[in-house]
Amino acid sequence: MKDSSSYANKIIIFKKDTTPLQRFEIYKKYGLSVGKNFKRLKVALCYAKEAEIFGLLNEEPWIEAIEEDINFELQVIPDSIKAYSLRGQEIPWGVKKLKAPECWDDFCGDMVKVGVIDTGVDTEHPDLRENIKEVYGAFKKNMIEDDNGHGSHVSGIIAAINNDIGVVGVAPCAKIFSVKAFDKNGNGQLSGILEAFEWCINSKVDVINMSFGIPNESLALKRAIKEAYKENIVLVAAAGNSGQKDSVLFPAKYEEVIAVTACDKRGKFAKFSSQGREVDFIAPGVDILSCYYNGSYSLMSGTSMACPHVSGAVALILSKKHLKPSEVKEVLSNSARDLGYPREKQGAGFIDVKRALSILD
Repeated sequence: MKDSSSYANKIIIFKKDTTPLQRFEIYKKYGLSVGKNFKRLKVALCYAKEAEIFGLLNEEPWIEAIEEDINFELQVIPDSIKAYSLRGQEIPWGVKKLKAPECWDDFCGDMVKVGVIDTGVDTEHPDLRENIKEVYGAFKKNMIEDDNGHGSHVSGIIAAINNDIGVVGVAPCAKIFSVKAFDKNGNGQLSGILEAFEWCINSKVDVINMSFGIPNESLALKRAIKEAYKENIVLVAAAGNSGQKDSVLFPAKYEEVIAVTACDKRGKFAKFSSQGREVDFIAPGVDILSCYYNGSYSLMSGTSMACPHVSGAVALILSKKHLKPSEVKEVLSNSARDLGYPREKQGAGFIDVKRALSILD
């Protein structure tokens, strides 16, 4: 297809028991062009010359649902981004509060693969490059570099290297598998997220960090979540930044996903955090120092920042013992510290990775 912009597009979710031939017959019958084919998920981004064609597809017995290629939002507070100059190395307050440095002599995330679905990563950042194992472009082919800063910041919280410069991540030996699914303005679409999931699953990552969300459910996203969970991948997502009750975003809202809210240095619940019964944990998310693009550093706030603190903690746990996602969540729950807030704000409490590792002894 030379110019897809003149065509209507939708996400087609086929029934799980359909065969490749059956799906091909649908494409052929309705003259559909496949923009992206997610074979593992049995989902496809398709283009049609007329939007009405997608209405006819609802009558096909092999199709479960049809969705828009909806937009996703990163969960960072834009006004919170501030450049930060460093001399030597600094351990960020959030990493200290999780008690991660007290674990590094024995466990630092070795051999644990963390998928980061975000704006990409600064592959030449001196505090990241040694821990970047693989990169992939789901926004545009061959576009992998972070031109926004958010993805590098998230990756740094998880696994910035313990050297003599910059910052240190929660799991400084973990390996980053970065997927660029968001553009320089922080805009992403469902089709890119689905492609990122397929790549992460096929790359056999151990954890997927999702510092993004949408207010409404997507059946295609739900299928991707369930497929990853089935492969024993621990899923961690930002709860959202609406500051409202009962406002946890998807994918954090799914039961297979660990939903994370944010607090500040004093342990005070961040007023921007979404709340709800789906919240699992609270973690540092205000004025968080980490890597940024172009080899720099910055402060940022949001549940976008709280989420990777938990992903890093999971990496430390998995470097000690291989556990199923449900077992990881149980260990974190049994070791979390109560900050005195209702479960809708803090879930089981504040992550204490040292205590979590001691439970595994």
